[in-house]
Amino acid sequence: MRGCGCAGRRCPAVRRRETLRYGRGCALVKVGVLLPNAGPKASAEHIAEIARHAEALGFHSLWTSDHVLIPERVESYYPYRANGRWDYPSDSKWMDPLLSLAWAAAAAPSLQIGTAVLVAPLRHPVLLAKQVATLDVLSGGRVILGLGAGWMKEEAVVLQTKFENRGSRMQEMIDLMRHLWTGERAKFHGRHWTITDARMHPTPLRGQVPIALGGHSPAAIRRAARVADAWLPHARLPDQLRDEIAQLRAETERSGRDSVEVIVQSGRAYQLTPEMHAIHQELGVDHVILDTQVSSNDQSEFIDAMHRWAEMTALRPRSARAAAAP
Repeated sequence: MRGCGCAGRRCPAVRRRETLRYGRGCALVKVGVLLPNAGPKASAEHIAEIARHAEALGFHSLWTSDHVLIPERVESYYPYRANGRWDYPSDSKWMDPLLSLAWAAAAAPSLQIGTAVLVAPLRHPVLLAKQVATLDVLSGGRVILGLGAGWMKEEAVVLQTKFENRGSRMQEMIDLMRHLWTGERAKFHGRHWTITDARMHPTPLRGQVPIALGGHSPAAIRRAARVADAWLPHARLPDQLRDEIAQLRAETERSGRDSVEVIVQSGRAYQLTPEMHAIHQELGVDHVILDTQVSSNDQSEFIDAMHRWAEMTALRPRSARAAAAP
């Protein structure tokens, strides 16, 4: 295996990729759903309800989004709107992504769980490593950690973290978390953090937790190709995806690595249609995350959409009751 000093299936990198690709059952394109951990629908009852429906309908995974604090005024360019403007008020509910996943994991014990994405530079890497390892153990080894550097400068300023070096700090966070997840005595000397003569337990059940990196800039794609187990872009149009996946594969090959999975979050860029799902398959997408609208308070509308998506992507229902139209 290129780019790896280990041999065979015991290599943590191999195990991470196997978990991403196969999880608990194989499909040409796996399909996940974004949980309502944000907006008017965000509640314990709604998160558990969506998790149970997703499991019964045959979905493969559950995901959460992330913001810690929302400033009263946001001028930063928002890359996921055509006008570049952030349009959520500061009192929008945004439940913690990891705690929300723990709740959902208990409601749907067969599905993978992941963040899409967690803004890594807003956290301390040791605490994040501990939380993620614990979640992985409690969920039976089902976590995919999606990380992003963040686009909202105002949120970083409020939390008193540096915005300008967020990319390099996220890279070092990944290195440090993987170092701690080995369970060995820490000997980490980085530019931003130094951790020595300590251990972290429990360790993730698979040895490591698969890490997916968001972003679609050339720098983000290069970073994912070099260090991630998967690339997780948000709200990209088909032609954009085609070009960016080609860039990812070229950068992966230049880095001497075998492969990096592709997990696509649809966002508002397009609606899932049979034609779009065929494009996912053509492009070699491994996993698709279908979005809930944060601003909507209609849970039943979202459940109806899940039934349509399940039929469109030929998911295999886990219960006849859930397979029936609501």
